[in-house]
Amino acid sequence: MNPLDFLNPINIAVDAGKKLVDVIVTLKDRQDRETTSITADLTDLMEELRKTHSTIVKLVSPLRRIADNPKTFGDDFRGVYNDFRDFYDAYDFGNERTHCHKLRQIRNRMLKRKPRFGSSQLWNDLYQSLGALSNADFDLIDNQYKPFMAWFDETMNKINQHVGNNDISQALTEKQLFLAQLGPEYDKNKMILEEMTDLIGKLTTGL
Repeated sequence: MNPLDFLNPINIAVDAGKKLVDVIVTLKDRQDRETTSITADLTDLMEELRKTHSTIVKLVSPLRRIADNPKTFGDDFRGVYNDFRDFYDAYDFGNERTHCHKLRQIRNRMLKRKPRFGSSQLWNDLYQSLGALSNADFDLIDNQYKPFMAWFDETMNKINQHVGNNDISQALTEKQLFLAQLGPEYDKNKMILEEMTDLIGKLTTGL
């Protein structure tokens, strides 16, 4: 299983939300209270969903950008490693991860309204994905997100040890193996993060 598969429920919610946003932004009466209220909730939803994505992308990207040049890798990696250590050691990821209880609050607010636009299937897809996420406090965060970060931390420590031993060849192998295991899922999740950012801009423009 890909180590980023735990983001799939979030991605499903993003897709459903994106389709609903497309419906909302075409409405002529943008001052309607119901429309404004749901737009605000969708904005909050996208802000919340992108936290975990954003944390992973911000932490992994610097490692990916280091050139695989044996002559420069050691010095380049030390800077990236120190920044990673500052973040990983100082944070409990409380603010950088998706908060399931907040998703539950948003979902409950949206469930109280009978949708006046968008198909029933569209709303059902969103409710179901949010329902799965809002009840996944333990599974999503403790069983999957934290182990992913621990695996990343272990990898960074291994690379740093090889760099310290001047074994740059092995350090490069560790880096390449880690990134290969992330594979295309990482690029897909970067794209989803960009989509969420665009959606937030589209929604806030309409408020």
